[in-house]
Amino acid sequence: MHGITLLELPLDILAKIFSILDGSDLSNLIRTCKTLKNFILHDNTIWRNIAKKRLIIRDHLASVPDSRSWYSRCRISHNWCKGIFKKQRALHYDTLYIPWLELHKSQMLLLALGSEMFCFSTDRKGSPNCRTSLWSLHVPIIRRYDIRTNDISRFVIKDNILLCGNRDGSAAVFHSNNPRKKPSLLCHIDDCHQNGEVEVTAIEGIKTEDKLCLLTGSCKSSELCLWSWNCSEDNYDHLSDRMQNSECKQTIQISCEEVGIRCLSMNKTNNKLAIGLAGNTRPLLLDCQMCSFQLPIDQSLNMKRDAVKDITWHNENTIAYVSHAGRMQLLDIRTNHVIYRNMDPFHSSLYCLKTDGNNALIAGASEFSRCVLFDDRQPGRHVQMYFTQKNASPVYSLVFNSTKLIAAADRSIGLVDFDVNSSVTRRYDYSDVFEFVKR
Repeated sequence: MHGITLLELPLDILAKIFSILDGSDLSNLIRTCKTLKNFILHDNTIWRNIAKKRLIIRDHLASVPDSRSWYSRCRISHNWCKGIFKKQRALHYDTLYIPWLELHKSQMLLLALGSEMFCFSTDRKGSPNCRTSLWSLHVPIIRRYDIRTNDISRFVIKDNILLCGNRDGSAAVFHSNNPRKKPSLLCHIDDCHQNGEVEVTAIEGIKTEDKLCLLTGSCKSSELCLWSWNCSEDNYDHLSDRMQNSECKQTIQISCEEVGIRCLSMNKTNNKLAIGLAGNTRPLLLDCQMCSFQLPIDQSLNMKRDAVKDITWHNENTIAYVSHAGRMQLLDIRTNHVIYRNMDPFHSSLYCLKTDGNNALIAGASEFSRCVLFDDRQPGRHVQMYFTQKNASPVYSLVFNSTKLIAAADRSIGLVDFDVNSSVTRRYDYSDVFEFVKR
């Protein structure tokens, strides 16, 4: 009886057979011969089915689609989940700061240190070149006679507009047609909340073709302040004068005066604003078109020592947020129900949060420069932990794409690279579930 060998089968039949196998079986097949190795590595049908079961980290900020093969995506996903990476210190500074990071279209890294902002370019692999900056600028400051600093608390980028909130109680608006060039100052608002007596801890913006709106919040004020004005690309000359006009300012009062505003996040369509509160563990949702709250405040959750430390949109219907108590939760705005709950493995505070818009969420913890990876399909446990640097600082801010994780600590910026060869790279696996025992 004449038999047929595996290599004599049609390619579509081979792809169908191999798509049933798991990753370990495919790894063994790759080692058998070069023909099977080349076929398996370059056939996207095989790895696309495997990717459905894995946590594939997506780069939702990239301006172009991911050109990597599905095998490469699964390989990098394996490194993320198993703690296989190389880390380095991308930038070091001697002064203690509370920095803030933003990755602009995966092409530039913006960093706020004190009252100064830096812009660094990224290479083809997504690593920032922190040795030389494309530009740097000093944000205008207001001298206050108290213990506050003049540091930038947070900033956001809206198209070609850069909005900065400052701990001295002021806010600044910058404009640039080319993000690789230094932006120019459009306006500086001296006193945002309570005549500048409290710091600006949250900032957001809405940018359309004919309108610009700035939103600010303070953890020590229950008012959300909005500055809006009609403008166009060629009509920025007298913006500063119009901004200082009280007619441009509007305030929205939160019903409970015991809470403040810790963080803000606008959705992609610019019609809903998620508000993280200081003193309450449940976010608010503001309808920007009606200027009314869709999700009311639950005063039964008021806790003076707790706060929503960071908030972001996981998708168009889900808000992701982390709290001072170490909780990471997903809130469905359609039902006002928490659909996902998790906890920091060490029960530490979580300071910042980023999502890839699909299944992955990464939070920065308050100790050991540690970041935690969560999968929204796996409640009750974390996927992996990454100790991004050697110092014991909190991770104040973080950004990530499909292959890199960048974490900002008090003295340095750490870069973690997952696009590495797993066979020759050390594994740092901290995926174990820890049990909290009270003694």
